[in-house]
Amino acid sequence: MKRIAFTLIELLVTIAIIAILAAILFPVFARARENARRASCMSNLKQIGLGIMQYTQDYDERYPPAFVWDSSSGKPTALDTDPSHPSGYFTISNASTGGHYKSWMDLIFPYVKSTQIFVCPSDSHTGAPPYIIPSYGYNMGFGGYYSSQGVYGGGSSYWMPLAQAQVNRPAEVILALDDSNTWSNIVADPAAIGTNAKNPAVQNIVAPHLSGGNAVYADGHAKWQSLGSQQALGSAATPCNLASPNKTLPHCSVNWNPFLP
Repeated sequence: MKRIAFTLIELLVTIAIIAILAAILFPVFARARENARRASCMSNLKQIGLGIMQYTQDYDERYPPAFVWDSSSGKPTALDTDPSHPSGYFTISNASTGGHYKSWMDLIFPYVKSTQIFVCPSDSHTGAPPYIIPSYGYNMGFGGYYSSQGVYGGGSSYWMPLAQAQVNRPAEVILALDDSNTWSNIVADPAAIGTNAKNPAVQNIVAPHLSGGNAVYADGHAKWQSLGSQQALGSAATPCNLASPNKTLPHCSVNWNPFLP
């Protein structure tokens, strides 16, 4: 009786075909998984945007400040180590230190009711307890951080967050975005991103989703942006002159400056 079997050449050809198919399909599967994570991240930012919108309705139509004031010290250094709150769960920087400081995330927490909403599923920089880093950054032009409104050309209201009526083009100005950093409260400073535009590590932090990142805008809508469109290049030292804005400067970027008409 004649025995039927594969020859070595046939076996090698079969293995080669399987390898080629795997090389073609694995990137497709990886992209599909990342698309799913990007959608989940966008949902997070959409919920964050809605939480901020609800906060503004309860607090005289002002956006949440970057930090929460400590009444005993008179400084924005209020602490909270309760891990069920964002301040206790995440490590936030303040000046040269890092700790469990209350921030904008705690102020909108009653509306979003979840610490996990501040964690992007594609974020590889979150760290481990007790030093967990949030995945999203808050545009410092809204939170009243030091003289941030001054560098955007909108005055120098010390620690006073913006009112909704002060924001021009709310559908075009970034409110919060993918940016895994302990400076979550002010990390969405365009100069901080732009200065490191060629740094692959920084690009991975602000653009974790297929060479881009998600952002929520001042009107509450969220969308994905390419890395280039969300960055502003230039020096942080030059404030924006609203009367004659140089839109190549970081704080004159139309994506970031809430005062530009």
